[in-house]
Amino acid sequence: MTTGDIGMTNATPPAAAGLIAEFRRRLLDARKALFRTIGATDEELAALNAQEPGGPPEQATAVAAAALLSRLEGQEKHELDDIVDALTRLEGGAYGLCQSCGRSIPLTRLRAMPATRYCVGCQVGREQRP
Repeated sequence: MTTGDIGMTNATPPAAAGLIAEFRRRLLDARKALFRTIGATDEELAALNAQEPGGPPEQATAVAAAALLSRLEGQEKHELDDIVDALTRLEGGAYGLCQSCGRSIPLTRLRAMPATRYCVGCQVGREQRP
């Protein structure tokens, strides 16, 4: 087993089973935290929308705050999709493999970013594309 190879097989070694459990817990904890954050964001956005309209400065501030919360909410929902996808890969045995080159993603990267889809090299390449 390499440092990034945690894929499940019919005969999963105990070390790999421990890693699978670790990453399942990490992903589920991250999902739970995002659910709490998204819930709070939705409540804050509803509170902003329910405020009585004031003068133009107050309205501009409320509109800017609502726009910011909407963007944050979108980013958080994107993160949630990434977590759900990672859980699916974990259950399917493809977790820990780069979705671009197919190589193992190092455990240090997976621990830092449990929902990552790509190794560092492929991620850098994706970010450098226009």
